[in-house]
Amino acid sequence: MNKFAHLLAPGRIGGMTLRNRIFMSPMGSNTADEDGYCGERLCKYYEERARGGAALLIMGSVAVSYPLGSANWRQVAISDDRYLPGLKEVADRVHAHGAKLAVQLQHAGLTAMNDIREGRPMLTPSVPIEKEGDMDTMLMPAEIEALSTPFSSTTAKVAYRVAEEEDIDWVVDQFVQAADRAQRAGIDAVELHAGHGYLIHSFLNPSVNRRTDAYGGSLENRARLLVRIIEAIKAHCGADFPVWCRLDGTEFLTEGGISHLDARRTAQLAEAAGANAIHVSAYADASRGESFTAAHTVHQPGGFVPYAEGIKEAVDIPVIVPGRIEPEVGNRLIREGRVDFITMARKLLADPELPNKLSKGEADRIRPCIYCYTCISQIFVNRPVKCAVNARTGREVETLVVKAASPHHILVIGGGPAGMEAARVAALRGHRVTLCERSARLGGTVFFSAVSYPPNQGLVDYLAGELHRLKVEIRLRTEATLEWVESLQPDAVVVATGVGRSLPELPGIDLPHVLDGDDLRALVMGESDSEASRQQPVGVRALLKAGSALGITGRPAWLRHLSRVWMPMGQRIVMIGGGLVAIELAEFLAERGRQVTILEEGEVLGHGLMMVRRWRNIADCKALGVEMLTRARVVSIAPKAVTYLNEAQQERSIAADQVLVTSGAGAELSLLQQLRQAGWEVHGIGDCNGVSYIDGAVHQGFELGMKL
Repeated sequence: MNKFAHLLAPGRIGGMTLRNRIFMSPMGSNTADEDGYCGERLCKYYEERARGGAALLIMGSVAVSYPLGSANWRQVAISDDRYLPGLKEVADRVHAHGAKLAVQLQHAGLTAMNDIREGRPMLTPSVPIEKEGDMDTMLMPAEIEALSTPFSSTTAKVAYRVAEEEDIDWVVDQFVQAADRAQRAGIDAVELHAGHGYLIHSFLNPSVNRRTDAYGGSLENRARLLVRIIEAIKAHCGADFPVWCRLDGTEFLTEGGISHLDARRTAQLAEAAGANAIHVSAYADASRGESFTAAHTVHQPGGFVPYAEGIKEAVDIPVIVPGRIEPEVGNRLIREGRVDFITMARKLLADPELPNKLSKGEADRIRPCIYCYTCISQIFVNRPVKCAVNARTGREVETLVVKAASPHHILVIGGGPAGMEAARVAALRGHRVTLCERSARLGGTVFFSAVSYPPNQGLVDYLAGELHRLKVEIRLRTEATLEWVESLQPDAVVVATGVGRSLPELPGIDLPHVLDGDDLRALVMGESDSEASRQQPVGVRALLKAGSALGITGRPAWLRHLSRVWMPMGQRIVMIGGGLVAIELAEFLAERGRQVTILEEGEVLGHGLMMVRRWRNIADCKALGVEMLTRARVVSIAPKAVTYLNEAQQERSIAADQVLVTSGAGAELSLLQQLRQAGWEVHGIGDCNGVSYIDGAVHQGFELGMKL
């Protein structure tokens, strides 16, 4: 506990006492019932995080004038007294576990998708300037369909209503009435969303607000709406009712947007109006694919801290900061007086028990977020929130893990995330579990992927630790055969052996410089008996063998550092296939000075990556000089070149010292079918059924573990 003493210390905002400094960050969840009501699904979602020990839960994006000005499908509403019983139920559930509840009040302004769908004009300080974006080329067909849903109804219309004085008065009143309802529902505080492109942010933002009246021009004028709302809520709800605002500490990727100096001054104006705290975020031009990971779902660890520090220097009220802050870092920031509170969104979706585990000295048992953006990508495509590594998130009602009626002996074949999660859940339910893995370590392809994407290692470590804690029998270097299974006599068998691979039929595909995924893994992990390793020059084989003997190849972090000095890879690398593996690996190789080209036969790169993560990765690859060609069909491979047909069916050639086949993964059901034919109760999960990635692997493992 001493390690996190400052993070776990009590705190105050206004008159509200908080048991520690960890908040659940406001985040849209799409878990409300139809028409904005708080039902059992949403109650359980927040109750689980309150039980887990967070001091304050901030319910994200609560619509003050629903359906007017609302953004999301299944968004929570607070625009009428009929919503009070549900809101009170959430507050009561949260309070029962010693936590506090705030609601983040929002009018979506220029992001009010429900207004578009229903043909209403969107409220704005000024008619926005249309911008060319780059996201259309990075969307899968199903994503395009989901994103375009608001525009596809018969009443859909993109139109604007420039706010007149009476509109502004109405907005102020809507926020005041929403705060009044929150107070009457027993909610402890309200946060005003003044960032992320919503209505108040549009008034603050000089690149949007081009008014010449009392609400435009100077920063004081642009902040007038925010100031009026704070003052009006304080006057109506009382000086002791905590009110604060979420501000963008800066704006990225936008010419003439909000500067950090603007944010500091706005924070001072909010404090003078009566705000009890400032919650610091950031924003970026939403037409750009990388904007969502540059800004409010930041990819850079601690990316908002410098802006929070700048605002803290300017005000005398507490400063709250989100943005991929690890507990150790948050504890240090609070100890050094640089911020006052830490908000966590993704981390508390991955593990609601994070605060309690810190308090109990069980930090090593925290299920880590892998920053894959599954959660936020769900919101974009109008689906309820979910987490790639926690199958219960958003489904707490139907996923309670209970003991099995009669314990059995379960054999799990395969130590990747699907197999480990199935074993974990089965063991939690009281089954005796044996897990076998043919390699020398757990993790499967995820262990290998941790070399290029470090957060994945945390998931492997967590699952492995839970299996040891639950006394799952683990047998490494064990090849499962029909005879071996028969010797164990399990009651049920789970096959989670991963993908099979097939190489494309191309001239030159069998050349020694052509590697598929299994070859590459064997080479990087130092498996000296593999075919790929045996084809390397003597000196390279010696280095790989030495790395294996010293344990370097068994440690992804060491491999990452070593790879900056030396890798058994050519300088000019061509990848055949442009999915998740190619994009992640291309970024890794380009960072290490390789000249990388991706040839993708389809129209979109990064299939397998969640939408928001794909935007980030592709932007990073572009910045590193990776050449990414779509509609490119490879026709042959030569010792030093790859020939392909471009979109115009013209033959082109690219120099290649190394060719990586990053396509061709598919289902591998031979063992499953063999066991089934022998009469065993057998279940296949994960990549053996076809590529499902971490999200599919963990969720399938959980679902099966619940059924066994």
